[in-house]
Amino acid sequence: HYENTLVITCRSLFNYSRNAKTTTLYNAARPFRVLGGVSDAEIQLLQNARGPSAKVALVSFWVQEFIARETMNGSVGNVSGPIISRLTQEISDGMLLYNQARKIAYIPFPYPHAQLSTISTIIITILVPVLMYSFDNQLVFACFLNFFTVLCFAGVHQVARELENPFKNVPNDLPLTTFQAQFNEGLITMYAGFHPESWWSVPAELSLKED
Repeated sequence: HYENTLVITCRSLFNYSRNAKTTTLYNAARPFRVLGGVSDAEIQLLQNARGPSAKVALVSFWVQEFIARETMNGSVGNVSGPIISRLTQEISDGMLLYNQARKIAYIPFPYPHAQLSTISTIIITILVPVLMYSFDNQLVFACFLNFFTVLCFAGVHQVARELENPFKNVPNDLPLTTFQAQFNEGLITMYAGFHPESWWSVPAELSLKED
């Protein structure tokens, strides 16, 4: 497992993990876990929805419909209306943030600026060794200055490429599967984390021992 992770990281470092096959294999090995699973009917409807925005909007409407239906059936008890409306507002905020993230992922960086940055990096890589050797006749020191100068420019360019689309789920990008797992863990904890005093009374001898 460690060797596979090292190979994937090296490929990502040299941009060999950007092809569709490698990205698909990487994502398939780290699926998003859905609590309760996804039914066959839901899978069919999601497959019929064209485009990722349509799929996300469909799931959002399902959740809002579920909240409205359970509220009308009285399943939420005596919870006041403002609290119920807060749930739908949180879903709306989530959709807003999703659309903002989608803009980052799908609206490309200005093409001329990206090409000028790439060409400038190539020119610097070619000319800086000559300039450094002209500046300092000592070969070792010139190689040292050349290496770190080119490394800085190439590193800044690579960081800009990574920030352009941080949602591809490769080792250098945001750990989306980890975020989803932490979110699921929080949901499970909230579901099972009722205060013990609302369910049972703490024995007197146990309370004395704790004191």
